[in-house]
Amino acid sequence: MSQVFLYTFPQWVVFAGIFMIVYGWVEDKKAFRMIGSAIFVLLGIFAMVVLFGDFLAAGKFLTPEEVVAEEINNEILNEVPMEARLMPAYWSFLLSSVLSIPAFLLDWKEKKYARLFMVLTAITALLGFFIIVGALRAV
Repeated sequence: MSQVFLYTFPQWVVFAGIFMIVYGWVEDKKAFRMIGSAIFVLLGIFAMVVLFGDFLAAGKFLTPEEVVAEEINNEILNEVPMEARLMPAYWSFLLSSVLSIPAFLLDWKEKKYARLFMVLTAITALLGFFIIVGALRAV
């Protein structure tokens, strides 16, 4: 998986999920709200694959020779690798997925608290989005 895919794909998915939820609220269509919540569950599954599949592990991109060369040259880099900057965003996407499960179930049963969980889901996913934007601006 390329690094560009790691920070562009979740951004599109976040806005697709938010668009579906907002459209479902405005048009009062339950199916669209539920699809929006399901999109966030799928984003959480993608985040789990990335987090637990070591796609954000910066160590696998450096060879032992490169690590030794940096230690010998006494160069201390204060720059955080892009993979490390993206990690909080993926934890945020995972949390938004966990919050979208009760939103989906409560919306299915037509309970009042579904909207609260949908808003919390969207805010948490947007937090991840802005973490990615901040990481891209720092490069």
